Amino acid sequence: MASSVEVADSRTLITAALLGWNKKRIAVRALDGFLAPTGRFAATANDNVGSGYWTHAISSGQTFYLKGKSLALSAYQMYEVNTTQNGTGIHLGDTFDLDYSLARTVVFSSCFRIMQIGVVGYELRQITAKTRPAITPDQSRERYVVNAIEFASGVTLPRRNINLG
Repeated sequence: MASSVEVADSRTLITAALLGWNKKRIAVRALDGFLAPTGRFAATANDNVGSGYWTHAISSGQTFYLKGKSLALSAYQMYEVNTTQNGTGIHLGDTFDLDYSLARTVVFSSCFRIMQIGVVGYELRQITAKTRPAITPDQSRERYVVNAIEFASGVTLPRRNINLG
């Protein structure tokens, strides 16, 4: 079990617990933490860098090695429980995020290069109702879903400590 702190532009991720398990063909991680609204936020401002609300985040990631470690199927899930935004009365609702990939790794030992190619995608889904002052029940019941899938590639040059992609 480990803990950590990561700072982004507007929120800080504080990891309360991080558990991991590795076997020959599978790696699993589970995380429990929260996002603190550390960026500047004012309800009446139009140039905020902060979110103005706290989020409890529970997540897990899994990687399955399908052919040695040269072909991997990975998934990452996160459930976010959002609080009401300070000074606005807006509650965005809870969200669920699913990221996934199927990637092939090719090692060129003669030139010490590693190339990874594959397909990546995600889905972000609003789970619970959003609320705010003067919102109608129909608007509160609406949910959003965002999806994407695309090709991805990357190259690593370990001797030069360079990653591209």
